[in-house]
Amino acid sequence: MRKFLTFAAASAALAMVAAPPVSAQGKIGYIDSQRVIREAPGAAEASSTIEKEMAGWQAQIRAMDDSMSTLMTQYQQQSVMLSADAKKQKEDEIRQKQAGWQQRARALEEEAVRRRQTLMQPIMDKIQAAITELRAAEGYAIIFDMASEAMVAADPALDLTEKVIAKLKTATPTAAK
Repeated sequence: MRKFLTFAAASAALAMVAAPPVSAQGKIGYIDSQRVIREAPGAAEASSTIEKEMAGWQAQIRAMDDSMSTLMTQYQQQSVMLSADAKKQKEDEIRQKQAGWQQRARALEEEAVRRRQTLMQPIMDKIQAAITELRAAEGYAIIFDMASEAMVAADPALDLTEKVIAKLKTATPTAAK
């Protein structure tokens, strides 16, 4: 019931926003940002670079996981023959290695995020500039993003995705670094 009331309130608010005549408020349009990003000049090259680098980082993480599995298997096989002190020492050693590997895996993941940001930011800046330019040039008051899933239905005639992609393709190409 609470979900229904929240949905009803959100729908009512959306209806109130949409209620004023479009001509009094300016034009409204939307884009599919996922498609724009996919088709933006330079995006395929950036994605390819990211995927190649990610493969190397993932291989390092798999190697660390395999090494940890081997270490655990060896410990389990040898633990029967170890004294209590030797077991504790070996377990401490395993915990230290595991903590080091987890730290290294986090560092690799953070590096992947930074690298993706570095490669994609110039493309995202150009996309934002193209959308802003289109909005100003054609008098749109608001341009929504269909990919955000906040929009439940829209007139296909309001879809500006092709115009944004065309504007991006006529701009200077972005090369992946």
